[in-house]
Amino acid sequence: MNIVYNCDENYIKYASVSIVSLLENNRDCMELRIYMLDNGIHEESRKRLRQTVLSYGPGRDIVYIDISDIEGRILERSGKDLEPGRFGFTAFGRLFAPELIDEDRLLYIDSDTVINGELSPVFELELSSPYIAAMAPEPTIYPQVRKRLGIPEKEPYFNSGVILMDAAAWRREEILSLALDYMKSCGGELEFPDQDILNVILRGRTRPLSQTYDFFSGYYYRSYNDLCRLYPGYGENESREGFEAAKRQPVLVHFAGDERPWIAGSRSPYLELYRRYRELSPWKDEPDVEGHRLYMLFYHVVNLVTRMAPGLRRFISEIYYRKRFSKDKD
Repeated sequence: MNIVYNCDENYIKYASVSIVSLLENNRDCMELRIYMLDNGIHEESRKRLRQTVLSYGPGRDIVYIDISDIEGRILERSGKDLEPGRFGFTAFGRLFAPELIDEDRLLYIDSDTVINGELSPVFELELSSPYIAAMAPEPTIYPQVRKRLGIPEKEPYFNSGVILMDAAAWRREEILSLALDYMKSCGGELEFPDQDILNVILRGRTRPLSQTYDFFSGYYYRSYNDLCRLYPGYGENESREGFEAAKRQPVLVHFAGDERPWIAGSRSPYLELYRRYRELSPWKDEPDVEGHRLYMLFYHVVNLVTRMAPGLRRFISEIYYRKRFSKDKD
C-alpha cells in the first residue's frame, strides 16, 4: 500500500499516532510505504518517526517529500497569489501528491486520525470509469457551503480527510491544474479550500466510501436518521446497520471537530483509542495541550445536546457558521 500524509512540525506528534495505528493494524500487508509531504518538519522529528516505522520490520518505510515551497509552487502554477484559508498552505499538499509521488494509486490520510483496522479494502477498491477518486460523504457540511459550490442537497459533498486517488488518472487529466484554476477563479473565498475544490472538480467522478473509513468522532453523537435528514442521499450509500457498526468500531476515526483527543479536558468518545496508540508513538510523553478545559466541557455539552435534540444542534451550527465564516471574509 502507498499511504500519503501531509504535515508540518506542529502536527508531527499527532501524525505519528495515526502512523503507529496504521502500522499496528496492517501487519498482514506485505509492503507498506508511507509518503510524508513535509512542510517544515524538523530533522530530529523525521529521524524519530523513521526509526519507529522501520521498527515494524521489512516492507515498512517512510519517504519524506519536501513541500516547504508549496506557496511558491501554487504561485508559479496559478500565476497569482492565492488566499490559503484558515487551514494554511500545508493542506494543499494533498492536491500535489499525484505529481510528487510516482505511484499509480495513493491513499491519502489526514494527520488527525486513528486507524483501527485494515485499510487494504479501501486501497484495493475498484475505481473504474468515471471514478478517479473515492471519499466518504460528509452529511453534516453546512448548507451554505453546498449552495456556494452549486451542489444540490441530494448529491454528496465529500470529506477530503481520506482520499483514494487514481494517481495516474489525476496526472493524465491534470487535476492539479484544474484545482488551481478553480481556486483562482473564486478568489480563494472558500470555507474549506482544498476540500471544496475537490468537490467541484471531481463532481460525478468520486466513488463514495463507507463511513467506517472516515468516521468523524462527532458522529458518535449523531443518529442515522439525523444524518439522512441532513443529506437525503445518505441512505443510498450507508445502511443503518453499517453506520451503527462503524460507530461501535470504526476502521478509521477522524478527529475533525474541536473535541481533539490531545487537548486536556477532551471527552471524545474515542479518547482511549487515541491514547492507546499514542503510548506506542515517539511522542508518548508529550503532555496534552492545556488552556481549553472549559471550552472542552462546553463542546461536550453541545455534543450531548446533539444526541438529545438534533434540531437544536443544527440551530447552534447555523449561528457558529455565521460568526466564524462571515468574520473570515471581513
